[in-house]
Amino acid sequence: MPFVLYPNYMLPGKVERYPALVELSEKLRGKDRRETLGNAFAYLREHHASDDKIWLRENLMTLLQIGDFSTEHYIDKDCFLWCHTQNRLLKSILVNSGMFTENQVMIGRMFFWNPDSPYRGISVYIHQYALVDIGGTV
Repeated sequence: MPFVLYPNYMLPGKVERYPALVELSEKLRGKDRRETLGNAFAYLREHHASDDKIWLRENLMTLLQIGDFSTEHYIDKDCFLWCHTQNRLLKSILVNSGMFTENQVMIGRMFFWNPDSPYRGISVYIHQYALVDIGGTV
């Protein structure tokens, strides 16, 4: 279902540019790509990833958003973001920092088969991950 609802799952990863994002990207920019990636990852872990926030009603409702939506609404909030939105924000931060090109931040996708699901033992979960080239290492 999310492959149909969220173009961001299938697209290579759109890079956004708006004032608050550019300001955040400049703040997170480090002395090199490795430090910049570490700063961006720490920001996402602190503000947009949390097991205790996943099941909040307002977070679950974001799964019902249809279309290719912007991260601008979430940039100044401490809220859980699903993997596709975290990846869009991560890629945008890294590219806007000036330390990375769009081709150095790749978005991958995978399926999870969960035999322990209450739905007759089979459930499909999709997930996105980021591959970031920091110079000879991805």
